[in-house]
Amino acid sequence: MTPERREQAVSELLEECRALRISKGVDYSGASDVLDNFKRNAEPWGLTKYQVLSIYLSKHLDSVRNSIKANPSYPQVESEPIRNRIADAVNYLLLLHCLLEEDAGDSQVDQRKDYPHTVLSVIKP
Repeated sequence: MTPERREQAVSELLEECRALRISKGVDYSGASDVLDNFKRNAEPWGLTKYQVLSIYLSKHLDSVRNSIKANPSYPQVESEPIRNRIADAVNYLLLLHCLLEEDAGDSQVDQRKDYPHTVLSVIKP
């Protein structure tokens, strides 16, 4: 794969991630606090919001691991495209970042000097 094709593939996946965050986010957390799902589910189970997020993320990573184990040459997930699981895992990592940012009291993420302005700047070589 060429560097150009890699960047195109990453850009396409990140756009899918964005669309999923928008479409699924309201279903899970409502419109006012996009992190409410983790906070709301932590208390009744005696967990932290980070532990709840970790459980949700683990589900997707476990599916990817199992698909690689089952078919190391060309992994696929039975119930949905593996690409969807990858996008979900990426989104959970981004939401983890948001939880950390919220706890740090920094709601102006893009204005921090040490923080890249886009996710793509982290991924570029």
